[in-house]
Parts: sequence; C-alpha cells; structure tokens
Amino acid sequence: MLHPALPEVLSVLSGLRVWLIGGQAIELLCGVPLRDHDDLDLLVAEGDGPAALARLAGLGFVPVHGSLAGGNLFVRRGEVLVDLVPIRPEVKPPQTVGELAGLAWPAGFLDPHVVWLGEQAVLTLTPAMHRAMKTIVAAHYGGDLRPKDRVDLAALATLAP
Repeated sequence: MLHPALPEVLSVLSGLRVWLIGGQAIELLCGVPLRDHDDLDLLVAEGDGPAALARLAGLGFVPVHGSLAGGNLFVRRGEVLVDLVPIRPEVKPPQTVGELAGLAWPAGFLDPHVVWLGEQAVLTLTPAMHRAMKTIVAAHYGGDLRPKDRVDLAALATLAP
C-alpha cells in the first residue's frame, strides 16, 4: 500500500533529479497494492542532494542516520522515513557514492521511465532496472533476498521489461 506521505514528499522534490525506487515505485509500475512499506526510497542526483535535504527539512524531516556523502541518508518526520541515496547520473553507467560506490549499475539504469501518482508524473526505473537493482543490492548486503524483495520481484515478473 502506498504511503500517504508519498505525494507530499514527491511534490516538494519536484524539479530535482529524483527517482522513486523500491517497493512503492514497483506498486506504481504494477498498478496494484503489493505490501506494506516502512520507508520511501529515493535516488537523488548527487548535485541535488543538499537541495532535497533542505526541502525535506522544510517539511519537518530531520536526519536520523547516515549522510549524503556516505551514500545513504535517512530522514524522518514522525513515522515517515525517507531514504535518500545519492547517485551520479552523468557518469555512464551511473554511480552511487560513499559506502555504495562499489555497486555496479547496468547501462541504462537511469533511462527515463515515468509512472503516475494521480496526476503527478514520477520518475522511476524501468521494471528491468528494478529487477537488477533488487539483485545487485541483495548481493551487496550478503546475497539473500528479503521476503519483501521476493514479493517485489514476483510482481515485476508480471511486467514487460
């Protein structure tokens, strides 16, 4: 089920290079609720990271773990957790930074792909790139897919690349 804060967060980040990723993006791709979510996952162009953080701070979000330079920053407002992952989109293939700099993203990882949240256009990854992301991240953290990743991959398997 999409998080109720998702439209507000995406709206305040409008105009920045931000990609919705993970479970909520996959729900939008599939058009049906899949599972509960504990956070909002966003790739943010490294150069737009400070502006994204400032805009989220304007909504009352505060940093709770990590840093943009470290490659992963979690910000929270009440029960809403947003995970910002800086990426260098101008590098081909794109590169994440900090602790995630070693992840090898495939060519075309950030090829433009739009889904809709009501009347709001949302930049995300293609189904094929979401599948790649799930397996690359799982390998980075030890190789096992979490149950929620299995749900997401099963849903992605129903979609064209």
